[in-house]
Amino acid sequence: MAPSPRDPDPAPPSALPDPDPRSRPLAAAGLGLEALLLAAVATLCLVWTAGGQLDARIGAGLGIFLLLFAAGAGLAARSVVARGRFGLGYGITWQMFQALVGASLLRGGLLWQGGLAILLAVAVFVLLTRLVRSTPLPDGERDRR
Repeated sequence: MAPSPRDPDPAPPSALPDPDPRSRPLAAAGLGLEALLLAAVATLCLVWTAGGQLDARIGAGLGIFLLLFAAGAGLAARSVVARGRFGLGYGITWQMFQALVGASLLRGGLLWQGGLAILLAVAVFVLLTRLVRSTPLPDGERDRR
């Protein structure tokens, strides 16, 4: 009896190999660097709030917001290393958001900060999109496009 289309393949094919053996570690390192930078800026916001240089509500809210995204980027880096799908989805979405924030920073006159944000976003975005076809889907099948 042949398996129905709804039944998973008993021996699912493995994912395609990575396009370059350095792509996955570089993408994870990029996400890890972004997580560290986000945590540093969050810490700076919280320190400035405690010192009275930032409004308490805005500084605390921004610090917590940035810490949450730093944790997400850190988890995404771990997922990319483990060949998980979460890291790709979160990481690609984060890069688009980060590029928008970088453009806002450029428009606000923070040139090196905005340039760094955009440069990191583009580099990590390219690395992550190269890994999409070589990362297994949750049901064990690979992308057949």
